[in-house]
Amino acid sequence: MIVPLFLDTNNCRHFSQDARRTIEEVCADAEPEIRSFLGDLNEDIELACQTGPFVIPETGEMGMAIAPGRVEWTVDARLPGGVAAVARAQLHFTLFHELHHLVRGWVMHGGAARVSFMEGVVSEGLATVFERDFGGRKTPWGQYPDEVEQWVAELLELPVSASYDHWMFQHPDGRRWIGYRAGTYIVDQAILASGLSAADLALVPSDEILRMSGIR
Repeated sequence: MIVPLFLDTNNCRHFSQDARRTIEEVCADAEPEIRSFLGDLNEDIELACQTGPFVIPETGEMGMAIAPGRVEWTVDARLPGGVAAVARAQLHFTLFHELHHLVRGWVMHGGAARVSFMEGVVSEGLATVFERDFGGRKTPWGQYPDEVEQWVAELLELPVSASYDHWMFQHPDGRRWIGYRAGTYIVDQAILASGLSAADLALVPSDEILRMSGIR
């Protein structure tokens, strides 16, 4: 069961009763659909909801897989319609993305030690393709450019200690979502070669997916 936690406690300053009810309804609607594709999810999952400005501008919200049974969801309460409107428009899809991370173990705390920068690239690519193919959301961070193979070559040269923010979100040279977009390309190539889906590949090691894609 996905249990929403509202981090402003019970004062409802940002999470009105309507917003809370909407979030609970979205979780209840999305959960059985996601579980039908990802059978290895924890039985109990916490969705820690908070308000704040650190969100994806295109969606007004952002999710993060914090720990094996916990996702954090930040929403900008200042947007038209407030929290409830953003939740209705976006949360369903974000749950598809973040719960794929939980199954794969791509979490901020409590996961396996990271040995390659490409683990993040592949994991974000898989979650992006999963939310696209199974959840139905096409995202700007899932669109790769004509020069994507050059981006992949750049990423393959990075050490595990490379700046995650620069390569996954906003690079100093102006590019956005380099790792996400290249990862989506890699996963699409692996799917074309194998006939498997992003759900099927959830537990496949990153190096194997790179080999399947023809990158390595």
